[in-house]
Amino acid sequence: MKKITLACLIFAAPSYAHVPYVEGLDFQDDETFELRPPLEKSLAIYSSFNSAGDQDRVGFTLKAEDLQVGKPDQDEQGNPGRKVYFNTIVPACAPYASILPSVALIGPRQDALPEPAADISLPFTLAAEQGVYLLNNIEQGPVIQEKITGTSYFQQKTAEFFVTAPGRYEIVVWEPQGLIADYVLVVGDEEIFGPEEIAQAAKRVGYLREGKEIKDAACRQELKP
Repeated sequence: MKKITLACLIFAAPSYAHVPYVEGLDFQDDETFELRPPLEKSLAIYSSFNSAGDQDRVGFTLKAEDLQVGKPDQDEQGNPGRKVYFNTIVPACAPYASILPSVALIGPRQDALPEPAADISLPFTLAAEQGVYLLNNIEQGPVIQEKITGTSYFQQKTAEFFVTAPGRYEIVVWEPQGLIADYVLVVGDEEIFGPEEIAQAAKRVGYLREGKEIKDAACRQELKP
């Protein structure tokens, strides 16, 4: 029976739209999660705000050739670039109903990442010549259900745009109210499943079906009774 279940998970993996990675298992809370190419590959990064000032970071580096080959994408001015896509979702339980993460993409200053306005407050300092795109969730979104794990989530805002400059980029996520909670950062919007991605999905689906990534006992009981 165990072999049959594992086989079913492997063959079902492509229908799990995002390849799952879990904080504490695939990466640690205090380290930057590094995206590997292609940047458009859809991942679900299961993370937690473990303290009031916790900031989680996802990083990637673009070389000049990364902007020229592989994807015929362009910004509105016709400049070649790569599409960046991200959004957050939060377990749809009563204890997390007020969890509204903020997400910022920082990187080389360009049209998509301008110098921040004077009235924008960020919990980090930008380096010289860095710009920022800021996404603030100000209200909870509709409830959606992840089909494979059966977990319900609050859907939140999505960012989708092009970056056109080579250099180092980081996606930074924090909880502006300083609340402790679990959340998922979704990056990329293309379902790309090779052997490595299928193996990663199969390795984590059982863990996520049981709700082990949800640390709040009341939230976990509400969603996984």
